[in-house]
Amino acid sequence: MPRSKDFLSQILREFAESRRRVISEWRILIAARRIAQAENARLPDQAKASSIRMELESDGAIRPARGVPGVFVVDVPYANLLEVSEEQIVQEANPWAVFGFLTAMVHHGLTDLLPKDLYAIHFEDDEHLRRVPLGAMPEDWADDLPRPPAKLPAQVNEKQVVWTTIKGSRAFGVTIGYSAGLPIYLTDVERTLIDAIRMPEKCGGIAKTLQAWRDAEGFDLDRLLKYTDDYGIQVLRQRVGFLVERLGLAHPKLDHWREGLQRGGSVRLVAGGEYSSVYSADWNLSLNVPPSVLAILE
Repeated sequence: MPRSKDFLSQILREFAESRRRVISEWRILIAARRIAQAENARLPDQAKASSIRMELESDGAIRPARGVPGVFVVDVPYANLLEVSEEQIVQEANPWAVFGFLTAMVHHGLTDLLPKDLYAIHFEDDEHLRRVPLGAMPEDWADDLPRPPAKLPAQVNEKQVVWTTIKGSRAFGVTIGYSAGLPIYLTDVERTLIDAIRMPEKCGGIAKTLQAWRDAEGFDLDRLLKYTDDYGIQVLRQRVGFLVERLGLAHPKLDHWREGLQRGGSVRLVAGGEYSSVYSADWNLSLNVPPSVLAILE
């Protein structure tokens, strides 16, 4: 193993080369193992990573991220040129987190709102088996190296983090976006539109949700309908089917969905809203929003 100060410099150089300013102890361990492998040295363990982190902190090279235990901000000359975003901090605290709802809408250019909160999804049931922490490689986890814990910070700087927990079986529609130059996990456009109609209260309300549907030019209709089926929720098929047709789009799957409807009490377009007698007969759906809001789709 190299001399301590040399090793610390190599660790910082590793982060500089990847333009990464937000780090954690698990990322220090990955960097240390890569350096050791390159020099054919003994691989460091978690205790060594903790020791490195304490040395870096003692030297003033890193400082704790405010309000998020276990996450640190690099504070050396190269890093002062790089911006730190709250999304980077949340992603480092929870490498399996996926930003969705209003946060994803902003990234995809689907809203003009400037949200004061961050919206993140925590998928249950070993979702880490399907995704690798960004900035790491599958081979970094050889030798049964423990995966980092999934923390759910409630606040980062002045922003509240609104977490939504969803079954791991619904961990589809995840893509990679960028926040201040570093990759983060996001729901893709189609998944974002579906989640918006499921929970419009997390997307600025139903008017902003319908505006997002209207403005999402070029979305993949096949993919959107597949995601809807993957949710396995009949009411969601009704809502999505209605919106798709209201946008003037057609697809053979919509006829199949209509055939499977159970007639009777209408379900609501907006789940938490008051029932309205104005309804879509085709979709057995109570259109419980003002006509002026529905007109956004036209």
